[in-house]
Amino acid sequence: MRPQPRVGARADRTLDRVRHAAGDALVFSNGHFLRVLAARWLGLRANEARLLALHPASVSVLGWEREQRVLRRWNDVMDR
Repeated sequence: MRPQPRVGARADRTLDRVRHAAGDALVFSNGHFLRVLAARWLGLRANEARLLALHPASVSVLGWEREQRVLRRWNDVMDR
């Protein structure tokens, strides 16, 4: 499934708001959007979000390793 161009633009706007927030930010959304958000965080195109598997009710953390954007935690779920 290909994300619509506006989903990538919405993810970019969300990331812009988060970058300008004072301190950490918490984002809740559906899995499709969160995959696009992570892809855009990593500098990937929105359609490359298909490479990121994401379970419902999982925890993911976007962050930095030195000056590189990274996935600090991805798709972390409690014991199922």
